[in-house]
Amino acid sequence: MHHAFLGPFWGNVAIIAIAGAITIGCFVAMFWMIFRPGEKDPHHAKYEILRKDR
Repeated sequence: MHHAFLGPFWGNVAIIAIAGAITIGCFVAMFWMIFRPGEKDPHHAKYEILRKDR
């Protein structure tokens, strides 16, 4: 029986770990930019999205 993902075990682990680290980094960047963007303009679009009455 032939398996499509058959290969060096540590190579597969390295690829999965790198992809996971990139994914986690993207989520961290997303939350950082949402909650600590550095934008101080009160008319910025994020304040329409993150209003308290929503």
